[in-house]
Amino acid sequence: MVKVYYWKYRKNFGDLLTTLLLEKFAHLDSKWAEPKDAELVMVGSVLDQLPNGWDGVIAGAGRLHEKTVRSFPNAKILAVRGPLTAKGLKGNFALADPGLLADELVPLRDKRYDLGIVPHWTDTTLEHDPRFTRYNPKIIRVADNPLEVIQEIGYCKKIVSSSLHGIILADAFGIPRRIEISPRVLSRPDQEGGLFKWLDYSASLGIKFEIGKTIEADHNRVVEKEYELFDVLAEIKRIFVPNNL
Repeated sequence: MVKVYYWKYRKNFGDLLTTLLLEKFAHLDSKWAEPKDAELVMVGSVLDQLPNGWDGVIAGAGRLHEKTVRSFPNAKILAVRGPLTAKGLKGNFALADPGLLADELVPLRDKRYDLGIVPHWTDTTLEHDPRFTRYNPKIIRVADNPLEVIQEIGYCKKIVSSSLHGIILADAFGIPRRIEISPRVLSRPDQEGGLFKWLDYSASLGIKFEIGKTIEADHNRVVEKEYELFDVLAEIKRIFVPNNL
């Protein structure tokens, strides 16, 4: 049983991916633990919350704030979300968000919706935006069952999202997507991190960060990141299941 830390103080499917990905790809059970007791962090902007001297495994998590500078000399770093998080960290590791594997958690089905809207949990305006409501979009709630959220994103032909993992899942499924930012995130950068995580993730795929423009991530680059993440999960299994018993 691996002790993992992720942000859980408001239900959000992106933060719950750690447990699902570990079970699917490393065949590992996990339980939530406080940062100081955790052995692994994988998904989410949680590195700022780890204590000095933390000696667990970092496998794809990111920073929330640009100003937070940490080195984690005692940790084993397999991956971080992107190159902005990687600044100041030493070693060879992947730059990829594990959410890019989440499409593998659900079966592929035919498209049902022309447009899906994935609001950030703080966003009360996106689903009412007349630019999108005229298309009768599917509103996808990040607080719903994570597997259902992933499946609903996969059913869409296009995604508009103010949730980062809404965008990441669109990229995983190869769906054209458009970034819109929650007003609260923009108005409270000290609490919400501003645009840092968006810039970090976009840079990991070599994508220019643009709000309000529909683009499709480069499929070959996404596949490259997925293979790197499969290697990361194989290494996690080796670490936590010696000799793969």
